[in-house]
Amino acid sequence: MKTFNNISSAWIIVASISSCVIIADQLTKIWVRIALPTYSHKFELIAGHIDFIHRKNPGIAFSLFATAKWAPGVFAAVSFVAVAFIFRLIYKNNKLPNIVLIALAAIAGGATGNLIDRIIPPHKVIDFIDFYVGQWHWPAFNIADSSICIGACLLIIASFIYPDPFAPSHSSGDNETKEDSP
Repeated sequence: MKTFNNISSAWIIVASISSCVIIADQLTKIWVRIALPTYSHKFELIAGHIDFIHRKNPGIAFSLFATAKWAPGVFAAVSFVAVAFIFRLIYKNNKLPNIVLIALAAIAGGATGNLIDRIIPPHKVIDFIDFYVGQWHWPAFNIADSSICIGACLLIIASFIYPDPFAPSHSSGDNETKEDSP
């Protein structure tokens, strides 16, 4: 199992990945607000497949719960709890495989990027990547959403390599002891 040499190295990697995701997410959203101020503006990145657009999503994935008045506050709280849970998980498991740390960092960075949008007025997540083929459009998304999905995919891959990365043999620095049989 590949792990970072010590806990401070792991935290540096987690903080670096999360920070890069948050910065990239927020900078692209600032660009969208400036370059594409209204829904009618768009920037064609790859003709017939990817445009940058400006959408505000008060809900969650696929704009679920977009009309619910309670959505921004509840989803902000859920994002905060998820990020806190991820950091506690990393703190409590000091020898996680690298792939798991990277995945958790990507998810935490993405969740934090969208959390920032939810707590700053107008309390809506900025989605801007419009992927489509012909008339079929995937719901608009952003860098934070992409990071969460990449992190989730890495966790799925890790589950095949390390079926239980949080088991004591993976997560503690102590040597395993054999139990004496009676």
